[in-house]
Amino acid sequence: MFDRVLKSWGSVDFPRNFKQAFKTLSLEELPLMACCTHSGVIDKDSVELSILSNHATEQAITLKIGVFFCEILSGCACSDDPSQAIILENSYCELTLRIDRLNAQISFI
Repeated sequence: MFDRVLKSWGSVDFPRNFKQAFKTLSLEELPLMACCTHSGVIDKDSVELSILSNHATEQAITLKIGVFFCEILSGCACSDDPSQAIILENSYCELTLRIDRLNAQISFI
């Protein structure tokens, strides 16, 4: 999954490839729960990121990223319309991750 990301390192395609690969990760693989301030239920479709900084060595590429996401807050459906009972709360988290250049595996630091 991150093989294509590594191959594009240093090119204009790197940010796009990284964001696409990041989107394939499941919520269980992302350490976003530590950043939740409300319900802890994250809307997977709302996850967006920005690359804040990067550093590369022969062994790995280290990225600091800002992750924007929404927490789902359940509420009262006084109008008997359950879709109105869901409220999204914006959240933000900064993460540092490492992409191993030998096997394209990622780890969060």
